[in-house]
Amino acid sequence: MPRGRGSSARPLLSNHQKSWLWGTLCVEETLRAGQWPIYELLLATESDQPIHRQIVEHAERLEIPIDRQPARRLEQLCKARDHQGVLALMGPFPYTSLARFEQQLTPQSRIVVLDRLQDPFNFGAIVRSAAAFGMTGIVIGAENQVQVNSHVARSSVGLVNRIPIVRVESLGESLRTLQQAGCRFIAARQDGEFRLGELFAETDFAEHPLAMILGSEAHGVSAELDRLCNGSVRIDMAEGVESLNAAVTAGILMYSLSPLTNLRSES
Repeated sequence: MPRGRGSSARPLLSNHQKSWLWGTLCVEETLRAGQWPIYELLLATESDQPIHRQIVEHAERLEIPIDRQPARRLEQLCKARDHQGVLALMGPFPYTSLARFEQQLTPQSRIVVLDRLQDPFNFGAIVRSAAAFGMTGIVIGAENQVQVNSHVARSSVGLVNRIPIVRVESLGESLRTLQQAGCRFIAARQDGEFRLGELFAETDFAEHPLAMILGSEAHGVSAELDRLCNGSVRIDMAEGVESLNAAVTAGILMYSLSPLTNLRSES
């Protein structure tokens, strides 16, 4: 993790205004992980709760500069009132490379692929569920896809630090690379051929790394990625309900695929 204030040319998460991360749990989790560069920490003058003292201890251990400012100044910097008395100035997010991720795959690996997801709060909620349900990692594209930013990190409660997130230039090419490594793909669709719990009755899915592809909120899974899939899965719902929020859909499907649960087909 970079130490000190450094030069004005240091790379930031985004522009200066959008490179602040705030909230006690999110910042504490990020400091504890020690992977995402933090250049500077700002604490509100009156912030002296146990969580603030833990944050200061982490920052001092990592030799990150700490400054005290009035709470109003923190609000001006992050353009939010819910900063909880702490701001961190962030460098670029440390995405995992596809090559490194591929080396870690096993037949039990469970992967989430996001195809052009636009809402940062959906993305953050998906990251949180992926970490909770033991997913191996998340793969996203570099274009037409929200990247890891402060809103994503806050929505995940800092859990972007606990699960590998792979960013690739081309999802199609990258999935073909994973396919050659033995990975199987399943698309989340309203008319999917498999119900929850049925996938592991299929030997082809049970004996290979499995990636679930979730499409954009507006357009679903792209035709290019759909052609790479070995099947599709659906969530049965009450009559008259057409769809679920992307993050809710992802959470239900991840639970069904999770190595931490026993949700399997009875057949």
